[in-house]
This record gives sequence, C-alpha cells and structure tokens, in this order.
Amino acid sequence: MNAPERFEMFMIPEGARKIDIIKDSKMANCLQFNIQREDHTIANILRYRLLNHPHVLFVAYRVPHPLEYYVELKVQTSARTTPLDVVKEAIQSLMLEYGNIRSAFDNELFRLEASTEGRRGAQRYGFGAMDTGASEFGAAGDMGGRGDRADDVDIDF
Repeated sequence: MNAPERFEMFMIPEGARKIDIIKDSKMANCLQFNIQREDHTIANILRYRLLNHPHVLFVAYRVPHPLEYYVELKVQTSARTTPLDVVKEAIQSLMLEYGNIRSAFDNELFRLEASTEGRRGAQRYGFGAMDTGASEFGAAGDMGGRGDRADDVDIDF
C-alpha cells in the first residue's frame, strides 16, 4: 500500500518547525502560517476566532492534500495590528477558553465522584441511568431490534 506510516500524521520530522510563517507579497499586511501536523479541527477553530477579531480583514485556511499533514492559514489585518499579533492573541484566547472548559469538566467529575462513592463505575463518571449490561443492549451477537431500551439515556456533565 502506498499510504504513509500512521505516525507521520502527528510526529513532526526532525529539524522541522511546528509553524512556518511566510509573508504574502500579493496582499498588504498578510501572512501565511503553515502549521505542521494539524488538520481541519484546529484550522477551523482558529479561522472562526480570527474572523471575530475587529482588525482582521481576511482569514482562510486550506489543507493542500490529504496525505500532507499540515494546514495553510492565511491572515490579513488592517494597518493597526499585525497578523502575527492577532494569531497569537487568538491562540491564547482559545487556550484560556478550553482550559476553563477542562477545569469545569474536572470539577464536575470530582463532584460526581464524591457524591456517588461506592456506586458502579459508569454511574461514578456521570452516566447515571445508563446500564451497560447485556439486557439493555441485547445479547452478544444480537443485531436486530431495539428491545425495550429507552432513547433518553441520562448523561450528567
């Protein structure tokens, strides 16, 4: 098979940098950021955050080829700021936001563990009404029907 090794999707080659910055000669106050070993996930989040910045005039990204594991993010700003500054600001903002989400999740998980001490593992982690026994999900090898399983499984986060 001609596919590259799976580890190439996330391992940065020796001597390569995570981000290469290229000045765009065709557009004023514009930089292209080639971000290694990333995909649509981070690029789309960054694009969205940058579009909400008041001094960003243009932002877009592309993945050149599915077997090349990097994204090209192009950012143009007004003369009041630089593309590098707004990208740094967007990354710091996202790190703070996702850090807050993570700590809120961890706090809720800790609270649930403390309040449900001694219960089954699935219930300890917030999957309250979900029973993973064979009776609810059907016997092994059972491919048909829904049985008497309810659609509204209570998941508390």
